[in-house]
Amino acid sequence: MGRQPCCDKLGVKKGPWTAEEDKKLINFILTNGQCCWRAVPKLAGLRRCGKSCRLRWTNYLRPDLKRGLLSEDEEQLVIDLHARLGNRWSKIAARLPGRTDNEIKNHWNTHIKKKLLKMGIDPVTHEPLNNESKPEESSSHAENSADNNITNSADQDNSSTTPTSNCSSTTDDSTFLDSICNDQTLFTSLSLWLDEPALADATPATETGLPSWEDNIAWLLDCHDFGIHDFGFDCLNDNELNTMNTLAEQ
Repeated sequence: MGRQPCCDKLGVKKGPWTAEEDKKLINFILTNGQCCWRAVPKLAGLRRCGKSCRLRWTNYLRPDLKRGLLSEDEEQLVIDLHARLGNRWSKIAARLPGRTDNEIKNHWNTHIKKKLLKMGIDPVTHEPLNNESKPEESSSHAENSADNNITNSADQDNSSTTPTSNCSSTTDDSTFLDSICNDQTLFTSLSLWLDEPALADATPATETGLPSWEDNIAWLLDCHDFGIHDFGFDCLNDNELNTMNTLAEQ
């Protein structure tokens, strides 16, 4: 359950206090002293809420209450206390006799805060405003330098990987050439082809300039006795060899 209301809202008067009501409240407090504020309205003969009576006495009717704006010494004391306590206005008011927490808070928001800003002091941290901007500038400068370092390192990595790729491609080419030069089978097949007589010398040409089929059929039958290694057909598979043999028999 929540806190019970200080009084019954029915029949309670609201609005500005009258002089007669102020007089009743002052006479009761001076005669009986401060007591439970919930019982004050009935005992003093007021149709007011207990909270309203307390605020009226504390902020306006106390005999020791100071009137007017805060002096320079009081403002400096409020600034020092605010730097240590923050917005704890009731504790600050306890250090200033005759001043209320509501009065000090209003004076702070309307006068002291503006004065500190004109002096270049942050009213929250009580530190110079220039010192807060410098760390921000230094942090932004540090971020920019870090980005530049990352960009330079990336460029260095790209430049270092490019010669490596070129060297690797050159190495592959040299390896391929060495393998071709060391291939004895390739040189053997080339030598066999070079040892064969030229076809133009073996067969006479016809009127069209090309050898006839009857002249070349004997040479083709002679070549039938050679193996596949003599013509460089060892790279063919079995199906291709069978097809070529079938064509030759026909």
